[in-house]
Amino acid sequence: MERDRIEAARSFVLSSKYRKHVLKGLARATLATPTELAENTALQRSHLSRAISELREEDIVELHAPEERTVGRYYGLTDFGEEAWEHLRTDILQVEWQDPDPTTETSSRLVETVTHRLGDKLRFVGMYDGDAARLLYADDDALAEYTEQELTDGARELAFRRVNLDLNIPNKECWAQVYFFDPEALLIAQDSDGTLYSVSFAPYQDVDIAGLLDTIESTVLQTGHGD
Repeated sequence: MERDRIEAARSFVLSSKYRKHVLKGLARATLATPTELAENTALQRSHLSRAISELREEDIVELHAPEERTVGRYYGLTDFGEEAWEHLRTDILQVEWQDPDPTTETSSRLVETVTHRLGDKLRFVGMYDGDAARLLYADDDALAEYTEQELTDGARELAFRRVNLDLNIPNKECWAQVYFFDPEALLIAQDSDGTLYSVSFAPYQDVDIAGLLDTIESTVLQTGHGD
């Protein structure tokens, strides 16, 4: 019975790009308003609001605010929505490994910059633009440590395990995070369009992390956060 319910949810969600976007957005952000879900996309807020209503009817999404509230209406996934997401996320996120080559001016600058700064410590460079994850650079030795499935799973973790740079700190904008997995480090940065970039390197102990972040900010992402 539960499997049938999951399969019905799969068909229902995947048949609409708006429902897919809402599910993906709430899986990443935990809670969000329709306006927040529409940010950095070409999707109209009205269509997303309708998709939210449809997903509420299927017990996939729930409102985390009084029903009568007209602003600040935050939505999140229900317990069933969380379960459905675990089954659907591999259908929603595209992972492209076939052509590990920079595809935009920003991604090209990123690869050039971190290659220059990190040298043989650089392991992987990737990006996630909201639709697909791409591997922009891979060291041959590092690549040999993983199967294609492990790399694919890693990309999905990056995109969907709630990597959330939208921290609620007044007058501050978070644009980067660094994770340390001894002896490897993973740097995640976001450009002005909301695209996520990841850089992994090892060992990290003698890397000037602050200098690396400053270089990425000023010459690659050109975000101006240091102003």
